[in-house]
Amino acid sequence: MANNFDNKDLTVSNNSLTDIYTASSKSMIIAGTICNTGSTSLLISIKRYDASGGAGFFKAKEHPLPVGSSYELPKIVLNTSDKLQVQSSSSSGLIDVGLELLTGVAWVILVLLLKVVLLLLQSSV
Repeated sequence: MANNFDNKDLTVSNNSLTDIYTASSKSMIIAGTICNTGSTSLLISIKRYDASGGAGFFKAKEHPLPVGSSYELPKIVLNTSDKLQVQSSSSSGLIDVGLELLTGVAWVILVLLLKVVLLLLQSSV
């Protein structure tokens, strides 16, 4: 299975739970940012939808996002058909979401990548 880097950018324009990315194969969100583009503070919620179990799990729930600020997403592993979903408290949405992705991830590569990240985090402490 090939490992491919990709990106996904989307503007959320309402306060509905919005699908930002649906994995077509095993994937990893390696970096991501949610930016408040409006003129008022917002609350954002971030969910990982597990397609195999038919349930969503919050990564952040009603997290405050002041004017002009951003939220850095953690690394998130997605299996085939899993989704990353975002919701804004504003009826106009007013958030931009940017994702950096590694798609078509072989589990061996994913485990090695996570080990490297953990080693880097430990060495920076």
